Amino acid sequence: MALTLEVVGKGFRLKSADNKREFDVSPAQAKAWQEILDRRAREQGLKNSKELLENVKVAVPEAGDSQFKIGKDNKLSDADTMLMIGGNVQFSNPDLINAYHQGSLHPDFVLVPTMKPAGAPAAIDALKAPASTADHRKAAVKTYLGQHSGNVEERTNAAVSLMDSRADFGSPDMQEVRLKEIMDVLVEPYEDEATRRSIVGALKQHSWSSHDGQGLDGQKVAALISGHARTAYGIH
Repeated sequence: MALTLEVVGKGFRLKSADNKREFDVSPAQAKAWQEILDRRAREQGLKNSKELLENVKVAVPEAGDSQFKIGKDNKLSDADTMLMIGGNVQFSNPDLINAYHQGSLHPDFVLVPTMKPAGAPAAIDALKAPASTADHRKAAVKTYLGQHSGNVEERTNAAVSLMDSRADFGSPDMQEVRLKEIMDVLVEPYEDEATRRSIVGALKQHSWSSHDGQGLDGQKVAALISGHARTAYGIH
């Protein structure tokens, strides 16, 4: 699975999808990468790499990766994957992307669109507002999930999209509270244990990633989900 590029201070780092491996990025690499990403940003009609990284995820392929696989790994639909491929104009063939080797000054960067949760701005605004109450936040999330009430899987996917916007929720402490509140709104309407277990299982299987390098990383989110499921719902 492709590595994910993250901003750390004025530099970068690469992390594996399971958060078990990290690759340090040297100052020489960071300088070269900044120039490449600034160019990619201009190609996308954006000002610079900072604005680019606020709008897309940057994946760096490992052996066996293709743009099709990267789209699938990031849970993009077939249509969204084709849009992603169309937007990465630097590749003449979506399968011909080079595996990263440590120290590379010119890796292949694949720009992966961040799919914003449809209809979620009001929910996100409530979740990140410092003065909002728990009741206010939960009501906003309930309204958002109510737009995705076709089945359990649809509601769970909608909640995942909202939870993966956690960089907007403020400090790590605030993020933990907000993530638990989203889980509660998602899980509590279902009374049978089997359904609750399936929801928690889906949340734990999601590949959570750190958005800002300062908040909760993927392992901490997974641990939070497991701990809250155990404490709040008795699911081990």
